[in-house]
Amino acid sequence: MITFSNDDARKLFLSAQGFEGKRTQRNSKPAELEKVMNTMKVVQLDAVPIVVRSQYLPFFSRLGKYDMSLYEQIAYKHDKWFELWAHEASIAPSINEPFFRLLKQRAKRGDTWKGLYEVATQEPEYVKKVLNEVKRRGPLEAKELSDPRYTNQSGWGSRSVGQLALNWLYRIGELGIRRGANFEKKYDTISNIVPHEILALRTPTEEESLKKLFYWAIEAMGVASERDIRDYFRVRSPNTINLLQEMEEEGVTSEVKVEGWGRIAYTAKDVDAPKRISSSCLLSPFDPIIWNRERLKRIFNFDYKLEIYKPASKRQFGYYVLPFMHHGQIVGRVDLANRRTVSELEVLAAYCEPSYDKVLVAEAMWQELTLLAAFVGCSTIKVNRRGNLSQQLSREGKGA
Repeated sequence: MITFSNDDARKLFLSAQGFEGKRTQRNSKPAELEKVMNTMKVVQLDAVPIVVRSQYLPFFSRLGKYDMSLYEQIAYKHDKWFELWAHEASIAPSINEPFFRLLKQRAKRGDTWKGLYEVATQEPEYVKKVLNEVKRRGPLEAKELSDPRYTNQSGWGSRSVGQLALNWLYRIGELGIRRGANFEKKYDTISNIVPHEILALRTPTEEESLKKLFYWAIEAMGVASERDIRDYFRVRSPNTINLLQEMEEEGVTSEVKVEGWGRIAYTAKDVDAPKRISSSCLLSPFDPIIWNRERLKRIFNFDYKLEIYKPASKRQFGYYVLPFMHHGQIVGRVDLANRRTVSELEVLAAYCEPSYDKVLVAEAMWQELTLLAAFVGCSTIKVNRRGNLSQQLSREGKGA
């Protein structure tokens, strides 16, 4: 059995995620965005626009400069990507849709949010009415339904029974989602979103789907433990270990060891760790590199928690903190806000990880902040004096 060092695992992960190449100084082309999506397999969506909506950042981190309207064109005009519930609300290549039907079948059996299943079982005629209305009038927002059935609920929950019905129909694959100018959900029939020739493909068996999803997860991570593999698309199965063993017997994957992991890991057949990864970039809190916190700690020795939902007084690093990767290591983090009315990217706080040189990290981080500011349409950068890197980062800004 091959044994990799943890450093090899890090390089394999970054290479598999598309960080081996150089970022471009010109605007990337649609085919380059599609290649990055095919590498990651899935991109998590998030509505928080404090810097820029999260789904745009993984492409920027890997490619550099590109026109964000290309994302919208590929996903919602040309229908090459589609929204689905796989590792939270996400978007993935439409060509892969047949293998995600497994998740929709499970949702129909109740493996989804309790409130959605209750609406489906307790209000079947209403759900049918909502579906028929979308077929006639879609795409529609929940508030555009003729009978949305508003509730008194506030906060993060659904504000109408109609919203629950639409979400249920989305989870089971009857409807899909397009997005409006402000990221609002517009529901339409799945046949108007995923191309007909893909929907017409045979539905794989559960075993075929699981093996394909597990293989894609391994491909996207380079080397991964059984738990990592299940987490990538949030797919549970009591037969995971048996299926992974079958995949090795079929010659699709290999069992390997990674020093310090204390568990069996898996790679695609015949992979080699690159000698060097030199990528430097800011990472979205929802980047595939970041979202599995235990794996992040294991591979990069980097502790990260999303603090958006904490009261300001209880946040350690800030509201919307982007990890900073330099030469393939995560060496810092920065709390950012896009002040659109004054065209300013504000650095609320900046931090250097222990054992890294603050001067070198600040220099590299400033370069990335300059690129990010241009990407999100900011003409200036303001650095506040919070965090152990802020003073040095401010010096870099003054010397720029």
